[in-house]
Amino acid sequence: MVFIAPALFVNHGGGPLPLLGDKDHMGLTNFLRDEVKKHVNFKDLKAIILVTAHWQEKHVSISSSSHHDLYFDYYGFPPESYEYTYDAPGHPELAKQVYSALSDAGIEAKLDSSRGWDHGVFVPMMLMNPEANIPIVQLSVLSNQDAEQHYRLGEVLHKFRKDGIAIIGSGMSYHNMREFMYGRSGHKVVNEDFDSFLNEACTANNDKRKEMLMIWDKQPGAREAHPPRAAEHFMPLVVIAGAGGKAPGERIFNWDLSDSFRLSGFIWKDE
Repeated sequence: MVFIAPALFVNHGGGPLPLLGDKDHMGLTNFLRDEVKKHVNFKDLKAIILVTAHWQEKHVSISSSSHHDLYFDYYGFPPESYEYTYDAPGHPELAKQVYSALSDAGIEAKLDSSRGWDHGVFVPMMLMNPEANIPIVQLSVLSNQDAEQHYRLGEVLHKFRKDGIAIIGSGMSYHNMREFMYGRSGHKVVNEDFDSFLNEACTANNDKRKEMLMIWDKQPGAREAHPPRAAEHFMPLVVIAGAGGKAPGERIFNWDLSDSFRLSGFIWKDE
């Protein structure tokens, strides 16, 4: 029986806070550290293609070196949060394969051997697989934040799952910086409607899932959850939904950050 690696969307939280023991992030930290392993057997994976919200480019960019330093793309945190290491190898050959697959599908792409792995990569990976023994290829999202193009990107990446390569999207199912700073509502979730929409879309079969996600921004609460021109944290979820294949996804994480912002994570295990 052929092993099909999963497509998985995770929320990575605020900067390094999941790694720092921040009390408001404990539910997320516990999920990434302990619960993900109930759904993903990392020992079975040959490699990981990881789509990060913190790398936006005009064309899909692909990390292509055998080693990438960490890129600490946050500021104002304790000194120890700038000393993390995560020494998983890169995978130049897989990077070239991804480039070729995208090019063959008419998706413009480029290889990048110099950019470090940003915190959208190393924060969740340090918790999910601290052994750092699985090669990683980091992918950017597109700066146009076009849902159709991101779903198509995921559809192309789907085939790598048949080779034992997991496709992981790292973003946030809710990401409104102004609300994070000023909108904590005291035990009242602000995005129930949009989170319900996401669950309905991601647990639908492929045709309905795609149809719904193409009009995600027309849904109640969508632009409060992901403001115009600032939906980069949503795009990895769209990619992973595209990589999910025909079967419905499963919601494996549903938790309220600061009792105000509902976050959801999804997995697709079948072809």
